[in-house]
Amino acid sequence: MEDNDYSFGAMEDSSSRVSYDQGSEENGQGGDSSIVMEGGFSESQLGGGDSNSGLGVIAAKADFEWSAARETTEVKKELNGNQDREDSGEDEESKNRKRPFIDELGEEDSESLTEKRVKTEVKDETSMSNSESAIEGIREDVSDTEATEALWTAFDVIKPRIMKSEQLPDLEKFWRPVIESPKDFQAWTSLLQYVDHENDVAAAREAYDSFLRRYPYCYGYWKKWADYEKKKAMKKDCEKVFERGLAAIPLSVDLWLHYLNYCRVHHAANETFVREQFERAMTVCGLEFRSDRLWELYINWEVERDDLRRVFQIYDKLLAVPTQFHTTHWDNFQDLVNQNDPKELLTLEEYEELKLEIFTERKISTEAVADIKLTEEEIQAIRKKTKERRQVFHSKTEKDITDRWAFEEGIKRPYFHVKPLERGQLKNWKAYLEFEIEQGDQLRIDTLFERCLIACALYDEYWLMYAQHLESRWNDELDNRPLIEKQLRSVYRRACTVHVYDKTTLYLMWSNFEEKTGHLHRAGLILDLLEKVAPKFDSLAVRRVNLARRQGDHERVIAYYRKYIETAKKDNGTLAPLSLRASRFAAKVMDDEELAEEFVEKALEKEPRNARLYIQLFDVRFQKKPLDVEACVQALNRALKSKLDLEQRCRFAHRKVEFLEDFGMNVDEISAAQDEYQKLALKLQNDRQAKAAAQMAQQQASATNAPTDASAGDDATKTSKTETSATATTTYTGAYDGANYQGFQGQAGYQGQYQYPGWGGYQYPAAAAAGGWGQQGYYPQQGYGQPQ
Repeated sequence: MEDNDYSFGAMEDSSSRVSYDQGSEENGQGGDSSIVMEGGFSESQLGGGDSNSGLGVIAAKADFEWSAARETTEVKKELNGNQDREDSGEDEESKNRKRPFIDELGEEDSESLTEKRVKTEVKDETSMSNSESAIEGIREDVSDTEATEALWTAFDVIKPRIMKSEQLPDLEKFWRPVIESPKDFQAWTSLLQYVDHENDVAAAREAYDSFLRRYPYCYGYWKKWADYEKKKAMKKDCEKVFERGLAAIPLSVDLWLHYLNYCRVHHAANETFVREQFERAMTVCGLEFRSDRLWELYINWEVERDDLRRVFQIYDKLLAVPTQFHTTHWDNFQDLVNQNDPKELLTLEEYEELKLEIFTERKISTEAVADIKLTEEEIQAIRKKTKERRQVFHSKTEKDITDRWAFEEGIKRPYFHVKPLERGQLKNWKAYLEFEIEQGDQLRIDTLFERCLIACALYDEYWLMYAQHLESRWNDELDNRPLIEKQLRSVYRRACTVHVYDKTTLYLMWSNFEEKTGHLHRAGLILDLLEKVAPKFDSLAVRRVNLARRQGDHERVIAYYRKYIETAKKDNGTLAPLSLRASRFAAKVMDDEELAEEFVEKALEKEPRNARLYIQLFDVRFQKKPLDVEACVQALNRALKSKLDLEQRCRFAHRKVEFLEDFGMNVDEISAAQDEYQKLALKLQNDRQAKAAAQMAQQQASATNAPTDASAGDDATKTSKTETSATATTTYTGAYDGANYQGFQGQAGYQGQYQYPGWGGYQYPAAAAAGGWGQQGYYPQQGYGQPQ
């Protein structure tokens, strides 16, 4: 990668953040137990900010010497010592702050490495072409354009392109467990260990790429991949890996340290470029509470160049940032001021300003300030004022640290791990987030959320919490919407495609957000992704249908209805609701009664005992203009001849009488309908009376067998008989009252216009027993709403 290929900030879309502590093989995680990984977010997610916007923390002051000539030794040493540095926060090398960085790679070694690279590229020309595409393929999986056709997800089936290799005869054996169980972390680490020690570059790249797309928060493996590319003398490819890793985990202090040390060696001649990378690291990762090592490395690098003014400027930024070892930084800053001439540290403007203050206080003429040579006492006075000015920021930062120290102490595992997190730590993260949100500093809130998502990546409640926070800001902060929209989309993408891809709520929220922002194509892609991950999710069909409906694509709406109705099973309760929705849409929106009846007819073939389907069939015909009385009667007769239970058929008979009285032209047909209803109502009344008698007999038997006082038992029996008799008389006697009829739901005005007080003259004692349509009207309550 050329120098100008590095941007000042992080990669545009930092789709992942993490840190990771791989367990040993004993605890089932595989890999090197000493590796600790951290992660964070990009400059764009921090709000763009400049180098003054804030920064981070960690205890250890380790300096890493890394050159190609001593690569193997250094890599092994660093891997074995990383966890110790994380725990102790300090090592022997960190004591020498001003130790110069030595590049031990001589000219001869450089030439030999170049020659080796040329030979390797010639030898592996075919495999290199494949590996190049693999490197390019590990960048952002989804663009933000409307032309995007699919979203990648960790749920996707793994299909390696290289399963056999002359250099790796057992490659397929290591891939097979990973393909069969992508969540088997130990299988992944075994695969990576196998390819890392062989010479098949294309196979190694494919393995690393597949693993890190599913576990992007594993800092240690980004580092190993970069080391692998460097070991093959492929500088450009090594830097590509670094760039992708830093985009995935911008808050990883260790990965930034590794990358910056790489830049110090391989771009040593270009100090401007190296300094830009340090500034970039500070902007992106400097707010991390454990980023002290990163600041120390930057300070030491500037000290090596004897640029004390830049060192002073770095401390100016650092003292405003709450970090784990802030007190140490404050002491070092005071030492810097006390041991050097203020003129070498301060900007010209501030230096002259302080001189003027000193002269004014001492009542010295200020006419020729620039020509006056300062005494030692005056220099000490300037030093004192310099520290006093910074004391304000130091005191405020100390208070910020004190307010947060208890929360930071409660974070025992700040890195990503596949093992569950302790409940106490989960509560601590939630309390910490609530505290930071209450403080109202958005930059710190975003930083803490990103830190939390590293350790709690597998817990959807924290992704939901962050998404809801950002959506709230998106609704309130109209001026910041473009930036917030980008942050929110990144959160949804990382959650749904990598870390918690089995949580349906996040997909629905994401799709809804994309629709609100006018990206209907993306909203559809997200629902496509949800269908791939959770094909049996009941609400998915309705969401996809209604999204297409809101887009005005009626053909796609019908296509979706046909698709989901065809695949619906009778026992899952979705066939009838979907068919009813489809029928209503066809009738009410498309004004296509034939299509509406088609949906109902097909549903009745699978569910002939569903009363709601018969009701919908009648309603479709009832709404036609002009009204086809014969067709409506046929729909009611179909229900009466079906295998519906007696009570349902009695209700349809009742409805038939009402309908014919309103619209029938043949009095004989009306009389026949009345007789039919009378027979069904009488039969229903007899059935209910028989059931009531059976219940009474059962109660009598229970009362007789109960160990109670005889007289009390007789009284209870008499009371029971009396109540049962009264109930039967009250329930099953009385004339039919047509005024109780309320009509179908959805037929506004019909029920108010057609009341039949005269029906009481027919004196059907069975009418009340049947209950007519009662308080339910034409429709019984259906339990599912109208299309959204």
